[in-house]
Amino acid sequence: MHDSITLYDRPELRHPRMLLAWPDPGHVGLRVVDYLRKKLRARGFAKIRPYDFSVAPWVSVKDGLMDRLEFMKNEFYYWKDAKGSSDLILFRSEYPAVNIYDYVCLVLDVASEFGVKRLYTASSFGAAGITHREEPVVLGVGNRVGLKATMEKYGIKPYPEYKGVGNIQSAFLWLAKKRDIEALSLWSPVPYYIARLPFPWSNYPKCSLAMLQKLVAMEKIRVDIGDLEMFARQTESEMAKMYEDLYEGTKSDIAHPIAELPPGYTDDEGEPISDEDLKRIIRDLDDFFRRGKQ
Repeated sequence: MHDSITLYDRPELRHPRMLLAWPDPGHVGLRVVDYLRKKLRARGFAKIRPYDFSVAPWVSVKDGLMDRLEFMKNEFYYWKDAKGSSDLILFRSEYPAVNIYDYVCLVLDVASEFGVKRLYTASSFGAAGITHREEPVVLGVGNRVGLKATMEKYGIKPYPEYKGVGNIQSAFLWLAKKRDIEALSLWSPVPYYIARLPFPWSNYPKCSLAMLQKLVAMEKIRVDIGDLEMFARQTESEMAKMYEDLYEGTKSDIAHPIAELPPGYTDDEGEPISDEDLKRIIRDLDDFFRRGKQ
């Protein structure tokens, strides 16, 4: 394996699938990965050496002293299904700032090394024309014709026709195909007036839940999704008025383009936001609207 990959465990996996996620509006993809990681007790086993893919490091300063410096954070995890025939590899990462082709190839090197035959990417984007009053949808883009039937079977809508600038998910779809790996890119659009806010104010677990339901059904993963269902209901209930205010206040706005920068990476462990944190978010949003009306 390439020396840019630090492999600190070599699990024996059976026909593993792979799920990848990066920061996105609403913290959708990373929440799916983190929820599965926690519930399945997935174990870390590898990282990509980050120096070739970073420009600005992440730093932590306490009491006037730098106590931590880290470049592009990323990690691979694995879960062995004791009662099934397919195991799972999870990958969460910041976006590479440079050398995207090399980065994608390294992730696919890990997939090939462990015999992955299908991988998924999980993400979202801010979209005009939808509101928080609607149930989220999950859109899909596959790299093989046969995956369209899979999408239709599980209620995933094929992504509308598009020509233009691609993204890292596009690179994974194309380069995975060249390695004989099926790849399905999943997207759940977030109302743009919510997506335009920085995390955690853009927190939108309804989309994560919709995507997780599709994934566990397709891969027959036995996992309790009750905590995420409860979190989605709690967030919807507690923030309903704020969502309404955001919607009413941005009706005349021009939607931000999909290509705008995603929110920052977070080490969220998949835990629901505490009542205290949720109340703080609501207070912050309330202050925002109050200042806007003065």
